[in-house]
Amino acid sequence: MSPPRTSLPRRTVRWVVPAALLALAPKCLVCLLGYAGLGAALGLAGPELCGAPESSLTPSMVALGVAGTALGLGTGWTVVRLRHRRSSAASATPSSLG
Repeated sequence: MSPPRTSLPRRTVRWVVPAALLALAPKCLVCLLGYAGLGAALGLAGPELCGAPESSLTPSMVALGVAGTALGLGTGWTVVRLRHRRSSAASATPSSLG
């Protein structure tokens, strides 16, 4: 006896939904942070936990954000420069053995 046949839409849903969930699932920390940032940008974070109004940016919060951004960009720039320096030093060959 052959197994009962399921309808085409049901079979499609049984394959498409898990495949879409697997494709959209975060696979690394950067993907997870990207989804969190996208959710925060779209306003999906909900009400503030401490009870403060949502639009209460103080100058210290702005300064902390600017300092964090500057520190991150400076660190990234330094890492790129060090890698460039190492790769150029490794590819340099002596012109004569003297």
